[in-house]
Amino acid sequence: MAGTTTAAPGSGRVKSGIKGLDKLIDGGFPQDSIIVVSGTPGTGKTIMGLQFLYEGAKNGEMGIYVSFEQEKKDIYRQAAQFGWDFAALEKKNLIRVFSMWPTSFDEVISKIFKCLYYKPKRLVVDSITSIAYTMRDNKEAFHKMVEKLKDTNLTAMLTSEMLDRDKGFTRDGVSEFVSDGLIILRSVEAAGEHKNLLRVEKLRSSRINKESHIYQISSNGISLTAPPPG
Repeated sequence: MAGTTTAAPGSGRVKSGIKGLDKLIDGGFPQDSIIVVSGTPGTGKTIMGLQFLYEGAKNGEMGIYVSFEQEKKDIYRQAAQFGWDFAALEKKNLIRVFSMWPTSFDEVISKIFKCLYYKPKRLVVDSITSIAYTMRDNKEAFHKMVEKLKDTNLTAMLTSEMLDRDKGFTRDGVSEFVSDGLIILRSVEAAGEHKNLLRVEKLRSSRINKESHIYQISSNGISLTAPPPG
């Protein structure tokens, strides 16, 4: 298949909840992997994170959402726009939402791992860009966080703001290298037509389709409008 990278499949897959995406990533994310979703503002990074947790909750998997940018009530409101009742899911112990504004990377690590007391299967951190300023040595700090997360037996999605392609895929400049997977969301305009494009840049232990695919954001969340066959 054109645009496909082949690697040995992982032992287990975690469904993304994004219609059409799992066909691009060998059936889902590898279990216990760290995925970075990077894009410019308005491309749906937060929505993808919420949708990822909602998919897990539907299947009885506990999920944690950690925000460094929004209040808890605002996250609930955004999820509700797509019919995802996070307040009800929290009462069922299927979702936990935490808002925090740490001032140091050690505080970031401490607060994130305190949230893991609930033994989640899925974690979303939104966004890495917001906490990059707390890191004295970005590469060492990110490696520290990623390695600690990998020891927790959960699948994590970290969102990041994207710079111009020529300057790298993430504003922090490090998470794209230390993560297991990287998904890029871009908004483009061609011939007067606006399009959202999704591209899977990498995903360990997976056969992936690296072509760009059009996606839309509707009342049901994010979906690929023309996913590959199969």
